Amino acid sequence: MRLIPMPRLARLAPVAVAALAVCVGGYFVGYSAMTDMQRTHVQYVATSFAKDLAVNVPELKKIATGQVKENIANAMLTAMRPTGTVFKFQIYGRDGQLHGTSTFLSKRYTIPDDLETQRQRAVSVADTGQISFTIEERSGPRQPPFYSRIMVPLTVGQAQVGVLEVFSDESGTWPAMLAQFQQVIFQVLLLIGGAFSIPAAIALRKSGQLKVASKRLRHSAQYDELTGALNRAEFAKVAEGLVASAGQRGLSVAIHFIDLDRFKDVNDTRGHAVGDELLQNVTQRLRQLLGTRERLARLGGDEFAICQPFAANTPGAVSDLANDIVKAMAKPFQIGNADLQIGASVGYAFHPTDGTTVSDLLRAADIALYKAKESGRGRALAFDATMEAERQARQRIELGLRHALVHGEFELHFQPLYEASSDRLRGFEALLRLSDDNGTPIPPSEFIPIAEEIGLIGDIGLWVLREACRMARQWPDDLKVAVNLSPAQFTHGSMARTVRDVLTWSGLAPERLELEVTESLLIADTEKVLAELTAIKALGVSIALDDFGTGYSSLSYLWRFPFDKLKVDKSFMTDLVGDKSKSREILSTIIALGRVLDLKVTAEGVETPQQAAVLRELDCDLVQGYLFGRPMRATDVAATVLKSSGLVERKPEEPPLAAAG
Repeated sequence: MRLIPMPRLARLAPVAVAALAVCVGGYFVGYSAMTDMQRTHVQYVATSFAKDLAVNVPELKKIATGQVKENIANAMLTAMRPTGTVFKFQIYGRDGQLHGTSTFLSKRYTIPDDLETQRQRAVSVADTGQISFTIEERSGPRQPPFYSRIMVPLTVGQAQVGVLEVFSDESGTWPAMLAQFQQVIFQVLLLIGGAFSIPAAIALRKSGQLKVASKRLRHSAQYDELTGALNRAEFAKVAEGLVASAGQRGLSVAIHFIDLDRFKDVNDTRGHAVGDELLQNVTQRLRQLLGTRERLARLGGDEFAICQPFAANTPGAVSDLANDIVKAMAKPFQIGNADLQIGASVGYAFHPTDGTTVSDLLRAADIALYKAKESGRGRALAFDATMEAERQARQRIELGLRHALVHGEFELHFQPLYEASSDRLRGFEALLRLSDDNGTPIPPSEFIPIAEEIGLIGDIGLWVLREACRMARQWPDDLKVAVNLSPAQFTHGSMARTVRDVLTWSGLAPERLELEVTESLLIADTEKVLAELTAIKALGVSIALDDFGTGYSSLSYLWRFPFDKLKVDKSFMTDLVGDKSKSREILSTIIALGRVLDLKVTAEGVETPQQAAVLRELDCDLVQGYLFGRPMRATDVAATVLKSSGLVERKPEEPPLAAAG
């Protein structure tokens, strides 16, 4: 083995030391730069989120100053919709005390907290105005692989009222940036290994690798790793530049907010690998519509945004692009050997009509997007001021639902059910009621869909079932109680087990409970629902098909499912007593069908004695409506029961039950 002379080693030693110093220094400088870029991105998200909070949570100042009880504050904050990768946020007072926490229902992460450390950080942020930022790695099973925690000052108007801490899932960006950075460092270390033989080459190679590393880091900080579209922070910069320069070029600017429909179904049924490939295909199709990549961003998950400059006198170009996006996303995507059918909803907003900043425009477009999805999906809508009012009204209802569930502020009313032939009271239907802060009733048609959408219907439905059974336990044994079930309740575990547990808890005999379901439940997952309803029927509980005649009304449902009753919708009452009444013929057929299938038939919405007379003539089993009694509070049920039994005499001016209003 030939040894390298000592003088030569001595000459190479400074080169090696210098190279090592460059490597170590480069590592820390590069890592710091990467962290700074991530901090800038997260700070933008947190600052934007703080602005949204100030607008959407009217009681924010009171929450931050500790004037709202923590459980109520939590309910208010949880009503906020998640933004991008944000999965949790907390509100601290200027003294560092925690006053409110929100964890979005879609991502139930458990993040450990050192309250004293967090309190000190919050105080520091409040005093200095400097943000506190960390990137953390998962330390437990209910955490994202990588997530960031950032504290920023929280302002309402011009006043700093506290500190906002935002938790953001960085699993989609940080590992990729870290892996690229480590790869570059590894390559540089390999170069240093050859420093003693070709120091000059090392210097050249090192310079090239650092340039590559810098380029990769810049790309990671600006673009979404999966799709290559702009990320949220870079999109904001590009959009702000277009907004600032558009006027000088005689242009206007619009922002499109795009959300894929049924994408979650693809992830759930095909797997995340197919979902990722689908997102890449979606990005490619959107770029083809735009003809450029620099105005398209992936904001997170299946949400995209586009900034569109257009000639000021051609606003139709914006709606044309939005509708083209909807059409393009409606076409099947071929992934492997499968054709996947999804779709998209689009909301768009104009500068400066709908907002003067990019953050305001995104928020307005998001509101329009939500309206588009609420209106049936697969469509594009422009923002208008009425949407904002509707959104605020919806948020008030959502907040009211959460508050009512926590504090037991729902109320049950009961509408009587009578036997048509004898005017005999047979039971009551339990009806859920909710009022706003002023005591004004909110129609169930408004708050029930919201409860279903935000995932509260399971808890609310359980409360209704328990309360209805508990109250019915106090009635005479021959009276039934009917409870409506939402299709969404069948997605939360076993409904049959829930019914059994409630009956055991309340002591109500199973034959005194009747559960009402609609045809929409039967369409979604027929076999599962059939098994659940069969198990419920085996408990001794009766099952009614509600709103019969208004939906699909498939006769196959009647012999496949274990129904005991058909409830005919009140819409048939409109022309029931008219000449050549179509409703009369249909009702006659339904009642005859009930006789053949051994199903009782209930007519809803009976309001006049003439309608009641026709139903008796048709031999309808049960009747329900304002003619026989309006929905009443639980405290009024006893009086109705006593009057029906004859134990309490009616006043002379009171009409008989069959004609009472």
